[in-house]
Amino acid sequence: RVGKTTIMKIINNQLLKETQKFNIVIWIIVSKEMNIYKIQSGISLKMGVTLPKNEDETIRAGMLYEMLTQKGRYVLILDDLWDKLSLEEVGIPQPSNGSKLVVTTRMLDVCRYLGCREIRMPTLPKQDAWSLFLEKVGRDVLNYPDLLPIVESVVEQCAGLPLAIVTVASSMKGITNVHEWRNALNELSRCVRGVTGLDEKVLQQLQFSYDHLNDERVQHCFLCCALYPEDHNISEFNLIKLWIALGFVD
Repeated sequence: RVGKTTIMKIINNQLLKETQKFNIVIWIIVSKEMNIYKIQSGISLKMGVTLPKNEDETIRAGMLYEMLTQKGRYVLILDDLWDKLSLEEVGIPQPSNGSKLVVTTRMLDVCRYLGCREIRMPTLPKQDAWSLFLEKVGRDVLNYPDLLPIVESVVEQCAGLPLAIVTVASSMKGITNVHEWRNALNELSRCVRGVTGLDEKVLQQLQFSYDHLNDERVQHCFLCCALYPEDHNISEFNLIKLWIALGFVD
């Protein structure tokens, strides 16, 4: 929501260019349904090795430990960690001799459990939020002075969250009618019950974007994506076949 994964992607790409500093850079998406077996397999595959499938996690952890130790200096990025993780159970050595472990998480307890140095992600400053919104909605809105105060209020409703800004701006792209913008502001100002904190703000923006799809068939098509696990690579071909089977697409 605040851009943790986006920043990690930039860091990952920079590290891949600095081959003299690290022997290997490994990026693993963990996500909410944490699976040690899956993490082990992901790390080993990035090193070009396949761990035996029939061995239990403890044996695999020992093998992985040896592989990482032999790699020398490495960077291991664990993205989107939701729960405390035992490095020993996975087979990850305590970082030493220049190796680095980088974790992105919403949970402060996870950082402290792993002994990480905490770097908190701030929301976007007002000017950056405005710039990002203009980039996505189109700078044409600047040509309509009557719109600007309303647009600024809409941006404020996004609370500096990049996901919210991009979602709302994309939904309002090409709209120059003052009444539509006022309606949008009213919709975004509504209270969403049953959630708290950042979740509440993000849910408001996603609800807004969903409502503005207008076509009920398109909304159903969008909801089909919720059938897949988080971070699953969705095949466009298979998704379209699903839409056809459900009668959403001819």
